[in-house]
Amino acid sequence: MNIENIKARKSVRTYNEENISPEILEKIGEFIKKADNPFNIPIELRLLDANEHRLSSPVIIGAKKYVAGKYKKQINGEVAFGYSFEKFVLYATEIGLGTVWIAGTMDRKAFESAMDIKEGEIMPAVTPIGYKADKRSIRENIMRKAIKADSRINFDKLFFKNDFNTALNENEAGKWLIPLQMVRWAPSGVNRQPWRVVVEGDKIYFYEKRTKGYERDNVGDAQKIDLGIALCHFDIATREIGLKGHFYQDNPNIATPENTEYIATFGLGK
Repeated sequence: MNIENIKARKSVRTYNEENISPEILEKIGEFIKKADNPFNIPIELRLLDANEHRLSSPVIIGAKKYVAGKYKKQINGEVAFGYSFEKFVLYATEIGLGTVWIAGTMDRKAFESAMDIKEGEIMPAVTPIGYKADKRSIRENIMRKAIKADSRINFDKLFFKNDFNTALNENEAGKWLIPLQMVRWAPSGVNRQPWRVVVEGDKIYFYEKRTKGYERDNVGDAQKIDLGIALCHFDIATREIGLKGHFYQDNPNIATPENTEYIATFGLGK
């Protein structure tokens, strides 16, 4: 995975009838065995056949294969899942397959049965995999327009310098500019973009800005999953441009706005 995969990847809800070759399916099977994340939380991903398991989603057309994931409920589980699952999504992009994160609009009972969900386990999301159709369906075009899928919150509303009172603009971002741009373009549930980031020298603090009225249900805090996606993008970008660092838990002495929760720190040389 690289920055070009992040830039190229778009949600695909309409697929053609072309089958994925056994060779590609084998590559996917090998990749999903290595679903890692900075929190070292085990994430199990499975390749599922839509016909065999009777899998469906009212927003998906033409998908024959899905990848779903699960984990045992625990602290940072949602963030870890978001990181690991997005890493697969970007791998799928790299090998020419379309994907889209689906958390609610699916036959959840069928997917959970196919994933053999046990007590204490959570299956937050799935994605179809396949080759995108030449044209999007009318339904997909309506959905993309409704959530403004190709728009993003302004850079200086997402990223801050030293504290939440000082906005960071792109001209001041320095070595962090490209990784932060990749965070900004990360996908999120209903395009809410709940990540907020404070840059303090060689430390980057990631926060979740919870959306008011955003429901939490038995799949966990969906917006923490979005933070995991953002961390994945940031990590890939820093590695590609040669910034060597790691994610870890910290206790930043930064006053936070309402409904804002610290998630993780990225530090150089850690």
